Amino acid sequence: MNTTTEQTAVLEMRHIITAPRERVFAAWTTPEEIQHWFGPATCRVQSARLDLRVGGEYCFDVFSQRIGETQIRGTYKEIVTPEHLVYTWQCGCDSDLAVEETLVTVDFIDLGPSTEVRLRHELLPNDNVREDHKHGWIGTFEKLEKYLGT
Repeated sequence: MNTTTEQTAVLEMRHIITAPRERVFAAWTTPEEIQHWFGPATCRVQSARLDLRVGGEYCFDVFSQRIGETQIRGTYKEIVTPEHLVYTWQCGCDSDLAVEETLVTVDFIDLGPSTEVRLRHELLPNDNVREDHKHGWIGTFEKLEKYLGT
């Protein structure tokens, strides 16, 4: 009898944003704002659509210098405004970033005038994909800070 254990990589990050939790949550969940800050420096969101409710879907049309035009899409699994989001994630590109559906959990921790954003991106197929996504999330946090004026 053959048994196979499928391994997946998990990315966990924490970042402090100098803005109140409600403001950070709003930036994370408003299509017009997402277009200004989402993705690393080499990435531009051309349009963002989202239905912010459990079972609702989101879709970002993205242009990246590395992979060209693509879509990032998924479904919201949990929403606790302004504290917590869980959503699926799938990149529809023709590169190593095009993986099966993964899961993103974001917690917004109230620190008064600042917010600690705790991000967990799981079900990534391997360490290489995890590192690619880490680069993307680091750039995303940097652009969010700049957008919110911190």
